[in-house]
Amino acid sequence: MTAADLAEKPPKSRPRLGRKFTLLWSASAISSVGDGMRESALPLLAVAVSDSPSAVSVVSVATSLPYLLMSLYGGVLADRSDRRRLMWTIDALRAVVVLGFAAWVFVADPPLVALAAVAFLLGCGETVFSNAATSVVPEVVRPDQLDAANGRMQANMLVGGNLIGPLLGSALFAVAAGFPFTVDGASFALAAVLVAATGRSTTARAKAGRPVLTEIREGVNWLVRHREVRMLAVLSALGAMTCFMGTTMMVLMVTRVVHAPAASYGIVLAAGAIGGTAASTLAGRLSGLLNRGTRIALAFLLMGVSLILMSLSNSVFEIAALYGVIGFGIVTWNIQAISLRQQAVPKELLGRVNSCYMLLTRLGIMTGAALSGWIASVASIRTPIVLAGTLLLALLVAVLFLLPRMTAMETPRAEAPAPEAADAATGTGTGTATGTAAAPTADARTADEAPKTGE
Repeated sequence: MTAADLAEKPPKSRPRLGRKFTLLWSASAISSVGDGMRESALPLLAVAVSDSPSAVSVVSVATSLPYLLMSLYGGVLADRSDRRRLMWTIDALRAVVVLGFAAWVFVADPPLVALAAVAFLLGCGETVFSNAATSVVPEVVRPDQLDAANGRMQANMLVGGNLIGPLLGSALFAVAAGFPFTVDGASFALAAVLVAATGRSTTARAKAGRPVLTEIREGVNWLVRHREVRMLAVLSALGAMTCFMGTTMMVLMVTRVVHAPAASYGIVLAAGAIGGTAASTLAGRLSGLLNRGTRIALAFLLMGVSLILMSLSNSVFEIAALYGVIGFGIVTWNIQAISLRQQAVPKELLGRVNSCYMLLTRLGIMTGAALSGWIASVASIRTPIVLAGTLLLALLVAVLFLLPRMTAMETPRAEAPAPEAADAATGTGTGTATGTAAAPTADARTADEAPKTGE
């Protein structure tokens, strides 16, 4: 791919995303706020019910474990089931679990094991829900609208899950420990109603009655055989590993290297969320200004350069500004990867391939975080950050080499719109997209790739 190819601008368009996407997006926005409230309240409750410093770790592990245990099976469920019915059923069940737990919290302090059990159950539901939600997006919008749609889903996680939700959850917990869980349960119930209003899923389902391992193997084999999507999965796993290798040490950069107050770390995290939100909001417009290759290259460039500069910084405000740029790069890359995957993978296999992809990314995140701590312990706190930035720039070179193959996965813009996107094509939908785009492979409500810090 030449510099001229990178600079080539795709045609601009501003399609509306339609009523069904608006319902899905609204459900995601509401439950993301509830998720953020619960995720801030659970650690606070763990500290309140246990004097052990490991209490918060127990809850954290219980929340993360389902991603490793349930990802592949969640992909099978997403392909076997009516995906929208699966989504609203999971949300309805989560509403029952959280509201029941909230009632328990109001009358007595639950034991730590109960907190871990609730965190695990909700994590299992989230793993399956996220896969199904990612797989549903291509059913309700056209291929050229995927970037805008995925950007808005990413914005839900960042604004609702990382900013509004935690602030509300902490504030409500200070009033009464059961309040944030009550609101979270209500958000699940309302989200279930909104998803149910979108109707039935139209994608052909995998044949029922076959062994689960056989269906998982089908998804794995498809990913292994499809060179372009395989490259995308490996690149995402490596990108997640290197990015977390650098960002894991930010808290120590703030508190031990630049000797800023611990509260300053919250400013850094907020800056990252703001940068990611800007990327998700502008996703549709960027797809009208820059082609796919330029957007992917820009994301890796921003992340790599910002991490290197962060490793040299001695100011918490510089670190916050640079993390805002990193957040922009992370979300921009996530949107491109999600959009490409959605277009390349057959719809009847999308759930299972998504599950393999999400598992690889999660393993990359865990590996990067572990490497970060080890490198910092044997060298210095700055070392894993500068190393991560350097590796991301090395990945940029690989990205530039592989771009022609990756972007070949895109659906031609002239392709006819999907039946369910007809209202958007005629401009009668109620979507309120700020821009338009063409691109995606998604991880909707939660997107996994960009962790909630950036998954």
